[in-house]
Amino acid sequence: MELTAEIPEGYRREEERAFVLAADLGQSTDPTAIAVLEHCRFFNRHVSGRRHQVGECFDVRHLARLPLGLSYPSVVQEVAMLAARKPLAGRCELIIDETGVGRAVADIFDATGLKPTRVSITAGTDQSRHGLRGWHVAKQILISTLDARLHTGELRFAADLLEAGAMQEELKDFRRKVSAAGRYAYEARVGKHDDLVLAVAIALWAVVGRPKPPVAASGIYQVIY
Repeated sequence: MELTAEIPEGYRREEERAFVLAADLGQSTDPTAIAVLEHCRFFNRHVSGRRHQVGECFDVRHLARLPLGLSYPSVVQEVAMLAARKPLAGRCELIIDETGVGRAVADIFDATGLKPTRVSITAGTDQSRHGLRGWHVAKQILISTLDARLHTGELRFAADLLEAGAMQEELKDFRRKVSAAGRYAYEARVGKHDDLVLAVAIALWAVVGRPKPPVAASGIYQVIY
């Protein structure tokens, strides 16, 4: 969370901010949900140039449902207009859930030049990369990541969000089940929506849950955390 403590002598405070725009694409019976997440990291930098992270927060700046039945080209247009607004323009990653709608709908985004990261939500407990911009991610990973950041207070919602009340109700409607094998599964109650929760969860996963790519160091590949 954002820090208020005094900065030690010989240090200065720095911030890094990034945005993720996530869309949970709806089908005939559920609307498309859109979330914009701002990720802020706080650092103390010493006069020598060394710095270390001292905190971070995740602020949901935009949360909306598009009208039910809106055509997919219109959905793409709405997302494109949002991504073009300040401060998102040129500074945000677009990520979409293509689980129910399939690749054909996601291809419409590519055709307009948006080139989103694509996520397919799966059962189980694993996640894996598919192609250059595709991921298969277990729902358990998405929801548990969101749940953890809620409990630490690092995930915050702007008070004036249009769908803040609906988001709160969706979170209440989520319940956790334990399988016979001892694994946890998360799902919305029968007849309830989970599109807003998933849009926020996907955005958060893109920041803190997605495996980081290896980088070359002295000829040896290492994963940097």
